[in-house]
This record gives sequence, structure tokens and C-alpha cells, in this order.
Amino acid sequence: MSTTGLPLSHIRVLDLTLIWAGPYAVTHLGDLGAEIIRVESLQHHITNTRGFVPWPKTKEEVLSLGYLGGLYADHDPGERPWNKHAMFNAMGRNKQSMTVDMTRPEGVEIVHELVKVSDLLIENNTVGLLKRFGLDWETVHKINPTMVYVTMPIHGLTGPYSDYMGFGPNGEAISGVLSLRGYRDSDITTVGNSNHMDTTSGMAAAYASLMALYQRDETGEGQFVEVSQAEHLLTMIGAPIMDAAMNGRAQTPLGNRDPVRAPQNTYPCKGNDRWIALSVGSDSEWEALCQVLRRPELVEDSRFHDTLARQSNHDEIDEIISGWSSQHEAGEAMNLLQSQGIPASMVYNEADLYADPHLADRQFFHEKTQKDCGTHLYPGHTFKLSETALRFDTPPPLLGEHNEYVYRELLGTSAQEYRRLVAEKHIGMDYVPEVR
Repeated sequence: MSTTGLPLSHIRVLDLTLIWAGPYAVTHLGDLGAEIIRVESLQHHITNTRGFVPWPKTKEEVLSLGYLGGLYADHDPGERPWNKHAMFNAMGRNKQSMTVDMTRPEGVEIVHELVKVSDLLIENNTVGLLKRFGLDWETVHKINPTMVYVTMPIHGLTGPYSDYMGFGPNGEAISGVLSLRGYRDSDITTVGNSNHMDTTSGMAAAYASLMALYQRDETGEGQFVEVSQAEHLLTMIGAPIMDAAMNGRAQTPLGNRDPVRAPQNTYPCKGNDRWIALSVGSDSEWEALCQVLRRPELVEDSRFHDTLARQSNHDEIDEIISGWSSQHEAGEAMNLLQSQGIPASMVYNEADLYADPHLADRQFFHEKTQKDCGTHLYPGHTFKLSETALRFDTPPPLLGEHNEYVYRELLGTSAQEYRRLVAEKHIGMDYVPEVR
């Protein structure tokens, strides 16, 4: 699909991101037509981006990794396992990969040349890391005053915590989100890792990039954009924060229940680890639920006659619903409840999502073939535009797959110079042995 007509078809992005939050932000810019140049290195692997080092070499090694082994396509590392890792590939569409060693002065000069012909640089590295390579905002702005520079520090660039290291789980902790998750009768050690911060920060950085690019088009000047990931996630829990400010009250975990709606919970269904989630928010929905349960007498039961009563007797309701749901398949229960206007859904696993007729009808998954991975379905776009088809042109790039395009076409590197850069390990498609 041509990018002509897409909102960002005139934009080139230098992608210096890692792991999840940054690559997720860049993915959305590529969907909108931006040309994405992913800057990578043969000498320095970023953990949990193209997998974990040392990379597994056999199927047996992959299988021994348990869940992490499942991130390699077909449980087979292949000759280049860094091209088969799901963490990278899930967000790899519409991106081009080039390689350069930025620890050498010549490598920094090459990236500076890319800065001159690009519009946006986005990164989520450790605070201060890119300054060591001459890729801080001040340097980049001097080279290209029109460039937008987006950075995504966990705690922001000012304040007492600005130098603190951060990763998804501790970012969730310091934002207050972790204290609200879990069951009422459990402590924080039972709460699993959700990584809300990565996806929400990615969307926030993409949005901020668009605003800065719009402003650049108005003024001709680039600007520096700072997205504090922890602060952004903190805005997701506005109501509990206001409760604490106004009432001096700290909210505790609610499990699957709600402060207002009742009943609300997840309930067991037929089969192994199969569940239905439902939420009732009004008396009319409660009456409809009673009809589905074939217990119409519960409507007049004084224990359940309004929301407050149902909140007070939630355990009894849970027992009644569980008795009904355990007799039905999860999908069947969802359809029965939804047919009566009751918000409900089966609890999907990954296999359910691929088989889901609704997602298939909406063409959410896109089939793409990548040389090392083979052919697979990839998750698609998070929104649709009525007049513009977002793009999903290419599968995730192989490491260094687009070196020739970047060096020869964008930078005008001669054939002789290109061969020299290959010999000196700036350019290639395999990490150096020391990394592997």
C-alpha cells in the first residue's frame, strides 16, 4: 500500500527505542504513514527487545525456557533467533532496520547524517545514555533545528527521582497502580505483572509526537518532548487520587468487584480454567440477569432489591451465578447474557482471540510472511479512520535488512564506502560473536 494520503507520509522517524513502550509508540506513527528507520547495532544487543542473550540455539533450549521460549516462532530459534522474537515482531510492522556502531565516532557521524534528513527522533533509553553518543537534544537540535525529539523517561527529567532507574513493574508501583490491583483478602505479593505502563506510555508518546509535529509545521521549529511514563500512568487512577485528596482515604484493592456496580465478578464455566465476566449496573439489568439465571424470584428478594443490597450480599449472588455459569460453555454464557442486554464477556486466552469471529470479521489480524519467522497472523491497528486506510505494509524487519536503502539511497554512501562499513562491522545482519 502506498503511504500517499496518509497523515504522516511526509515524516521520517529515527527509532532508537527499546523493549515495549518506545517501539509501541513508533508502531502507531508507522501505521499513519511515517517512514520508520530503526537504528540498531551489531555490537550491542538491547535485552528484551530482540530477545534475551545468550540466544537459544536449539529447540530443546527454547522449550527449556518455558513461557519465554514461547516467544520464538514455532519454538525454533533458527539461525538468527533475534529475528524471531515475539516482543520485537509484535510491534515490528512498517519498520526498516539499519545497523551502525554508535560507540565509534564514525558511527555517531552516520547517525548525525540521518538526523539531517529526518523529522522526528524518539527514544526511551536510560536517562543520559544518548548524550554519551552525541545524540542528546541540544546536539540534535543544532544539527537539525526542525527536528522533534521525543524522550520517555520513567520519572521525568527533573525532580529527586530523575536519575532513578526504572522498568515496567516498578513504574507501576510508583504510579500507585499496583496498590489498587489484586483481591481484597490478598497482599501485594500475589499481584501479577501487567505492564500497563508500556502500552499507555506508547500511546501517549505517539500522541505527543503528533502534536509536536503539527506545531513544527506551523512554526518551522522543532521541539523537545518529555513523556514521563510514571506520571502518565498515574493519570489512569484519577478517582482514587481525588478520593485521597478530598477525603483522606486510601483505596484498597477491590478484586473483580466495583464500588458501585453489583454484581460484578468473574465466574467459572465448563471446561478447564474457563470463565465469564459480567457487570450489572442497574435494577433493570439485575432483573434481566435473574431471567437468564431462571431465578425470577430473586427480583423480589429483599437481599437483592437494589444496588446497595446487592453490594451487601455480593457473596450470595456470586454463589448463585457460579452455579449457573458452571453449567455453560463460556462463549454460550456470554451470548445468553448479551442477548438480554447484560454486559458480559468470556475471558479470552490468546488462542480464543485468533479464533474469534468478531475479530475475523473486522480483519483485525494481518497475515504477513517474514523470511526467518515464516507466515503468521499479527495484531493490527487500534483504531480505524473512515477515509484513510492505515497501513500494514511490511512484516517485522530482519536485523539490518534495510542497510542498503538507508546507506546507499538516504545517505548517498558510495559502493566502496559501503563495503568498508560492512568489513568494519557497522553494517551487517548478524550480531558479532561476542554478543551472541
